[in-house]
Amino acid sequence: MAEIITCTECQRKLQVPESFIGQKVQCPECGHQFVAQVHPQAVQSQPPVPVPIESTAKNDSPRRRRYEDDDDDDYDDDFERMRPIRHAGVPHRGGAIFALGIVAWVVLITMPICAPIAWLMGNSDMARIRAGEMDPSGEGLVQAGRILGIIGTIVSLVVFVPFCLLCGLGILSGR
Repeated sequence: MAEIITCTECQRKLQVPESFIGQKVQCPECGHQFVAQVHPQAVQSQPPVPVPIESTAKNDSPRRRRYEDDDDDDYDDDFERMRPIRHAGVPHRGGAIFALGIVAWVVLITMPICAPIAWLMGNSDMARIRAGEMDPSGEGLVQAGRILGIIGTIVSLVVFVPFCLLCGLGILSGR
């Protein structure tokens, strides 16, 4: 349990672990070093300031000050989530496949070209992701681009192919 002591120089209230009582400590406020002693008449006029303690954990950042009352579980979890995860294998092409699927729908004249390419690339990448040969972090983008490609290809076959055939036969041109 932590004890409340007072800095002999600046009179700041400090919170230190029981194991430091009787040992030399340094005030984080003024930098003064003194022997930690508990005073029973300590007045609680200022909130106590935690005193940094030495850390033995391997993954502590040297720039981050640690305090005894720190709850490191949250910090460690956040730090691990921020670190990029490197996956073995080939990087995914999810962004490119998704972009092809979107371009097929935004620029309709490219649909007969971009949509089948997105579908084929998406099929091959999904097979490699499931086989463990490709980075699985892009599975969502690959799947979305693949679906856009499938639907775009079907729309192309239903709309564009008959339109081109009718134009080629001269039915729509009026001749």
